[in-house]
Amino acid sequence: MIQVMALMRIFHKYIIFFVGIILGIFIAINIIGIAIGNMLYLMLNKQRLDNLVPALADYSQNVAQIKEYENEKKWKRITINADDGSKMTGTYIKNSSSVNKAVIILHGLYQNRSMSINYVPLYQKLGFNILLVDLRGHGESQGQMTWGKSETADIDEWIAYLKNQESNSIIGIHGISLGAAYAVLHSGAYATTKADFYVEDSAYADLASIYQEKLQSFLQLNDNDAFVVKILSFYCQVSMYWHTGETMADLSPLKAIHNDKKPMLFLHGGADMLVPAASMQKLYDACPAYKELYVFPDAQHAVSIASNPGEYYNALKKFLNDIDIIQK
Repeated sequence: MIQVMALMRIFHKYIIFFVGIILGIFIAINIIGIAIGNMLYLMLNKQRLDNLVPALADYSQNVAQIKEYENEKKWKRITINADDGSKMTGTYIKNSSSVNKAVIILHGLYQNRSMSINYVPLYQKLGFNILLVDLRGHGESQGQMTWGKSETADIDEWIAYLKNQESNSIIGIHGISLGAAYAVLHSGAYATTKADFYVEDSAYADLASIYQEKLQSFLQLNDNDAFVVKILSFYCQVSMYWHTGETMADLSPLKAIHNDKKPMLFLHGGADMLVPAASMQKLYDACPAYKELYVFPDAQHAVSIASNPGEYYNALKKFLNDIDIIQK
């Protein structure tokens, strides 16, 4: 009996020892995973995604062009305060005619409102006042980029400015690339004030999927290593949740668009290699509101307006005519 009890004590010690080792390994793996995930999130969030996708060079702080236009054309530079106190910066351009319609142009990732200048002549011709804005963490706007959580509330503030300070009664949102994703998020469940219409140009459907794809390419992993990418992406999302209270899945345009009730125009380049046109098709198919789409066959990512200005204008004009925003 004594020997049995002694053996039981030894057995319990070994059990505790091995459980301790397993627990220690589990904790160590998660600490390493969280550290790597945080590094990947910072690459994603703090102007370092160009390490994963070299085509995404960082021009976010180069505001020389928009300042030159503001001075030369007497465009109005404005600032507003976001809900969290961050200062948001934009440029307001009144139409030469007296109109009560305005459109907010949202630029792409690592850009600023200078990127949106090309859209000004089109909307002026269509009879709109125009607001070019710097997204948070870009250009002259303060705050940290949150992939849509705070940005949709910022759009609400810009809409309120256009209505209360500039007396516009009809407001549209036109987003390009990341700005298009924010437009879709705003149209869905993430906004308190809806716009009257939305134009999304080159939005991704799901941030998690595109991030995993670019991460796999950056790490030069093949499809057999997809599990590794999913593990790294999981820890990245853990970090994202720690920083923002949301995950990539929560901030999915594809998820949000199911709640859209306002007309939406979908634009995309058929030769887009960064965000393939299939992404737009998913969004279009899931949208329950009135919708139109136009694909520019030879255009690459977010440059359809530069490569096809006439077609781009005609697509906008047709859509706005069809939803009775303009009568031309």
